[in-house]
Amino acid sequence: MKYGRWIAACAASIALAAGSAAVAQGAAADSPRAAYAPHDAAAAPVRVAPAAVPSSARLTFKEQYQVTTYYCIPASGAMSLSTFGLTVGQKTLAKKMKTTTRGTKGADATPVLNTYAKPHGYTYTTVYDVAGHPSTLLSRVAYDVGVLKKAPTIAVWMEKLPWNKGKVKGSRIGHGIVAYGYDEKTGTITVFDPWKATGGIHTVSAASLSGTLQTAGMRYISKA
Repeated sequence: MKYGRWIAACAASIALAAGSAAVAQGAAADSPRAAYAPHDAAAAPVRVAPAAVPSSARLTFKEQYQVTTYYCIPASGAMSLSTFGLTVGQKTLAKKMKTTTRGTKGADATPVLNTYAKPHGYTYTTVYDVAGHPSTLLSRVAYDVGVLKKAPTIAVWMEKLPWNKGKVKGSRIGHGIVAYGYDEKTGTITVFDPWKATGGIHTVSAASLSGTLQTAGMRYISKA
């Protein structure tokens, strides 16, 4: 069985470099913590369904920062579910996903998200074909955002994100963000990173983002 790693927050072993005092804002004032956990294995490969995909789109939803240093998966999940018209709190998701200070296992997170998505006719599936493959990543985001009007969650290595270069120390620091916009003409994807110190809204090239992804790089949303 193939496994990736999806975790809920930043690692205790990392430190924000000088000049990143913004970490002191809100709940993110605590040191980030690691949670390396096996992700749920994907089923059969999921293909992007043929459809008329707009050249660009961006969803509107309530942006959320993670309320603890290990809630990036509940935070990303809450934002993703909000694009279904659902309001689910981070703490509620964290409890159902069995989140601990070490993070959230993907095998626990995906079924919880699907308990909300499936009654609405959608399914979250982990896909392994987006890491290092920008065109596939862009097409999957374009389908979810442009056609389904849903925001998928993305699994990244935190230290590889462009906005964290020189600010985060360590390697293979797992993190979760949400993709909610794209532009095929410029080849860019817009994401919201729930880590308050360096996160927020970022628009980045699909090529750059695909290079930051974990093996299980995306919870792709499709029609059930």
